[in-house]
Amino acid sequence: MKKLTVAFLGALVLAGCGRVRYPASYVLTFPPPAPQAAHSNDALGPLAIREFRCPEYLCEGRIAYRPSPEEVAFYEYHRWAMDPRQAITQYVEDGLRAQSLFQSVTVHERGSETAYVLSGNIERFEEVDRGHDVHAVCTISAQLLDTRTRSVVWSHTASETVPVEKRDIAGVVGSLSAAARTVADRLLKSMTEELPATMARNGSTTALIHTR
Repeated sequence: MKKLTVAFLGALVLAGCGRVRYPASYVLTFPPPAPQAAHSNDALGPLAIREFRCPEYLCEGRIAYRPSPEEVAFYEYHRWAMDPRQAITQYVEDGLRAQSLFQSVTVHERGSETAYVLSGNIERFEEVDRGHDVHAVCTISAQLLDTRTRSVVWSHTASETVPVEKRDIAGVVGSLSAAARTVADRLLKSMTEELPATMARNGSTTALIHTR
């Protein structure tokens, strides 16, 4: 009886092993970067980009969702293959390289060679459930620091909500990608439109720009 019991338990273990579920991994999808723009004589000094910050619960691996405004939950078997912080920072970097606003764009600060430092904060990046409606929400704030004066010369916050039409995880990730892309594009647009005019208007004086 004892041997039979052990054999039976072993069979259950083996059967259970056949039903092990492994996590699926996802990445944000962005358009390929545009060719790097030629340098302009009016370009600002070299820019360094710091990897954008993000609350750990949003970017630590598991894809987050909000079943209610007060509750945060996670998809245990659906995770990020690439940290969203890295993906979004790379997209912003590629977008700035495609323009001629700065003499150079890098993710590494180079001491006195770096004239400006761009930093950002991913404030929201999650699925939000509202009754029968499901949306992807992304909010990012960013600011540009003049390393010479230690003053913020530009800042902006952008947010986007995208409906999740395809009701599966791939659909959620696709909508999060679209929301993040729209937000990043708005940040880039704000910087390229407002920063040169403000710097020219103030000459060598560093001014603060803030829009929301």
